[in-house]
Amino acid sequence: MRAFPRIRRCLRSGVLPLLCGVEPGCAWADGEPGPPVPASFGQKLDQFQARTYHFLQPKVERIDRWFVRKGTEPLPVPPFELRLGLYALPDLDPEDHFHLKGLLDLDAKVYLPNADRRLKLKVTTLDPTLTPGAPPIEARRAARIGVERSWTEDLHATLGLMTSIRPQLYTHLDWSPTWTAGRWKVYPFERMYWESRDGPGEITSMMADRWQGFWNFRSAASLKWSEKSRDADRAVPGGGKGWEWEADLSLGYVTELLRETDIGRRISGGDMARGTSVRFSVLGTPGQANRYLLTCFLKRELRNRWIYYIVAPEIEWNRAYHWGREYRVTVGIELLFWHDRLASNPVLRSGP
Repeated sequence: MRAFPRIRRCLRSGVLPLLCGVEPGCAWADGEPGPPVPASFGQKLDQFQARTYHFLQPKVERIDRWFVRKGTEPLPVPPFELRLGLYALPDLDPEDHFHLKGLLDLDAKVYLPNADRRLKLKVTTLDPTLTPGAPPIEARRAARIGVERSWTEDLHATLGLMTSIRPQLYTHLDWSPTWTAGRWKVYPFERMYWESRDGPGEITSMMADRWQGFWNFRSAASLKWSEKSRDADRAVPGGGKGWEWEADLSLGYVTELLRETDIGRRISGGDMARGTSVRFSVLGTPGQANRYLLTCFLKRELRNRWIYYIVAPEIEWNRAYHWGREYRVTVGIELLFWHDRLASNPVLRSGP
């Protein structure tokens, strides 16, 4: 009979609050705490995000200390940023052949202020030789490890190594200012690049956007030349002599933006954290259009502003297939291992 009071206390402090949605704090009759409450799956995910950051950031700071000069006070190291995307791309081509491709999107930025205030380590799978609106299925997803040097906020140079079966060196010089004209923002972009296997190339882009509340209208145009394309065009009658062009129009309803400077992500909608957009793109060579793309892009939050899901169905009309339709859809999740993503009260922004 003496056990009944202990059982009743446990029911009052543990089981009943749990059934009512209150975190249990079960204690035995002698005042000792009960067993710890197991974390939910969502809480375990948040712990994984926080532990990843707190594990890697000290490693970054330790590397940065190698460059501290004797007798000087070390500069504080900004938090690193790691962005990881996992995608599946089911594709049905104009000949009704089904393809399935998986993509890994990795983008890490590590700041080393004691080595140089404008020096940054970068690990990425983004292909810097693609025009901004090209379908992601066409990108080479080899990892690129490089060092970025900035002279101003608008001028950057990157030198690194692309990992593959036959590793190759790469470098590119980027100029990407931001101009304001009334309610419009204009983003000119110039990139000159070189790869040890494929040779040199150049991309010129111009993007403009305007905000009206949460609505955003964007237009963009790009022109590209590469030695690799020029060599391939020599074998094709009426080829573009290495030149390609692209034009894009998009309309989106965006409630939250990410800190994003890459113009390719901006044109494709990858700078959205939460929103929906529709984009129409035309790609071609001098004197003709070769492809039309219609893309719907949906991105929503899954967990605490650091896990998002993406669904992007797309239709392509291609001259090579006599304008037959090709259907594809990008489905995936994006993880942001940024130190500030677990804020409890995010601010929704209607503009950059």
